[in-house]
Amino acid sequence: MANITKMKNAVVVDDGTREIPIVNKFGKLICKIHIRPADFSIIDRYNDMVADLENMVAPLKDLKLNADGTATFDEDWKTLKQVEADLKNKLNLIFDMDEADAIFATRNPFSSVGGKFYCMHVLSALQKVIADAVDEESKLAADRVSPYLDDLKPSAPDAEVTENAGTTANEP
Repeated sequence: MANITKMKNAVVVDDGTREIPIVNKFGKLICKIHIRPADFSIIDRYNDMVADLENMVAPLKDLKLNADGTATFDEDWKTLKQVEADLKNKLNLIFDMDEADAIFATRNPFSSVGGKFYCMHVLSALQKVIADAVDEESKLAADRVSPYLDDLKPSAPDAEVTENAGTTANEP
């Protein structure tokens, strides 16, 4: 908020964006990402990326990659960098913000961690963050509208639903 307060005539609007720290298993900050939990299509964008991930990394299959995610041979660098750019673009689309450079600032997405690409660990962690944030926002939205929908709910488990519940007296 410090940068915003320095701007003259700045209008600050809460758009629902949340800042979420990403830390390693020792609690050391890797970066902070920003997510809009009310953007429920974030789940679809995440699922689309995960479904396409195998195709996205397929060009790496025949490359000689070092454990740090770099290419062994110079001719493989162009392919590696293209796949990395595609991965980052898709990740940025998920959040509708530029987050990928920060996420991979200290570690190459294709470096090896426990025999898997680092980006796979990141995507796995992001799945939980996204699901939890959207779930929390969904519950808040449901709580907000529930007073307006109370007359549509049966009053007892075995009660019948009133056919015209919620209509006004002036309607036929």
